[in-house]
Amino acid sequence: MKPTSARLLLAVTICGAVGGWSLVVVVEGLTGRALAVPVLAGSALWLLAIAFVIWGAVLRPRLEARIDPTTRPGIDPLPGLVAARVAAMTMAACRVCAAVAGVYSGIAIATVAGGLATPAASQAFWASVLAASGSGVASAASLRLERSCLLPSGADNDDE
Repeated sequence: MKPTSARLLLAVTICGAVGGWSLVVVVEGLTGRALAVPVLAGSALWLLAIAFVIWGAVLRPRLEARIDPTTRPGIDPLPGLVAARVAAMTMAACRVCAAVAGVYSGIAIATVAGGLATPAASQAFWASVLAASGSGVASAASLRLERSCLLPSGADNDDE
């Protein structure tokens, strides 16, 4: 399993931004109104980001104890299968969160390009900025957790 690269996340974010921009153009063309973006979407993404940060803070000592038990005496090391599952889940999470951040960034950019003259457009802009930033933080936190689940280059723990 290859770790997620920054280049891949950037490409996914750009593709998401193009999709978000296109969505705004289509909706405004068909309805003549600004795309409605719920504020709760951003709130939920910020809660997800906070959850990933806390999860990483809780798992980091157990992951360090797995690599070198002498660094963290008294802490149970994380089993290898659990670490692999966490790595796979966070790999998917950072990619999906990057795509969502791109979609909401595209919505924000297209809304600004269309003008913020109406209250609906202004609300859509701020809600999409909130969602894009929350999703970006969630992507970064899950990427960090994914990287912390990797074994050091010289470690060979196949017998565990």
